[in-house]
Amino acid sequence: MKKLLLCFLVSASIVACTSPAAKETASADTEATKIEHIFKPTYVDNVKIGDQKNVLLVEQLHQAMFAKDFKTVGDFLVDTVVFDLEDGSILKGKAAVLDFVEKNFSQINFKNFKIVAIFPTVADNGHQWVSVWDEADVETPDGKTTKFKWMDTFRFENGKIVYFNGYVKSPK
Repeated sequence: MKKLLLCFLVSASIVACTSPAAKETASADTEATKIEHIFKPTYVDNVKIGDQKNVLLVEQLHQAMFAKDFKTVGDFLVDTVVFDLEDGSILKGKAAVLDFVEKNFSQINFKNFKIVAIFPTVADNGHQWVSVWDEADVETPDGKTTKFKWMDTFRFENGKIVYFNGYVKSPK
């Protein structure tokens, strides 16, 4: 019986000695650590995970674009929306964006669309963002299909898109 009691006490001591270290590691992993950046960001320094509702809005926007429902696409945008496109052009205002979207997306079809990664963030300045990496086979009017990959960021205010920045990876 003494051996059993001694074994229990030794085991309890080992567990007691190792538990705080495990707890420290777990809390250190979950808490963000302030670091000094090599290059100071000019827009925002710290972000946290944002609202998943904005992710759903981006998915619904894509769904409307693929269905060529441009009226619904417009419902996601504020009147003063700004789109920065990969070619360096900037579209300002809902009318300009919808004109661009209708001209460029009415003639093509998206097949095998996949979201590779999508996540919402909120910056330390309060701005709500959704970043998405996605890909699809794009079919042109002549029937040719080409795989494209792109990365888009959307900034939201009050459930509407106020800013968009997009990059497309051209196929080789």
